[in-house]
Amino acid sequence: VDDKAEEVWGFDVARFGSDDSALARRRGPVLTRKVETRHGLDIMQSVGWIKNEYDAAHPKPRSIYVDEIGMGAGVVDRGRELGLPIIGINVSEASALNADKYVNQRAELWFRGKEFLERKHCNLANDEALGAELLIPQYSFQSNGKIKVEGKADIKKRGYASPNRADAFLLTLAEEATIAAGKAEYRNWSKPIRRIIKGIV
Repeated sequence: VDDKAEEVWGFDVARFGSDDSALARRRGPVLTRKVETRHGLDIMQSVGWIKNEYDAAHPKPRSIYVDEIGMGAGVVDRGRELGLPIIGINVSEASALNADKYVNQRAELWFRGKEFLERKHCNLANDEALGAELLIPQYSFQSNGKIKVEGKADIKKRGYASPNRADAFLLTLAEEATIAAGKAEYRNWSKPIRRIIKGIV
């Protein structure tokens, strides 16, 4: 772990009964522990979990990035009331920085994750469940050349569970993320990154 780097957390809030909420912690190129999950939490219970983890953390994270779509909006609002360093991220929104390349912030975060994995010395804390989820989504190019990454609803249609651990991890990269909006035919990207993930989980 880079002792000079500040820890950043990503929190993906479950939206449906079968999903889990997930909490990821990253310091520099390293996940400081495996991504933790909880099932069946409502908004206030989700905030309570994060508050408990934050109060016990030493050092404390600089920022906690939360997907604010759906139930996440309540977590963001209540967490801020409690003084947590929460930053809401709407992954469906467009970015002013890289809108010409990605359909939305979700797509950009997934590709920032790919860049993270390609760097030397990154470490996913031997989290095999996270590694497996990073292989699930497919991506596509739209006619305008923008990249779209498969959404959770389409992932479920293919018979996979929602990649909540992966989304929580990717939210830790949201500080540098960007976006835009569109439509698509999907490609499987597991082959190009399978080799990368192998050996760092």
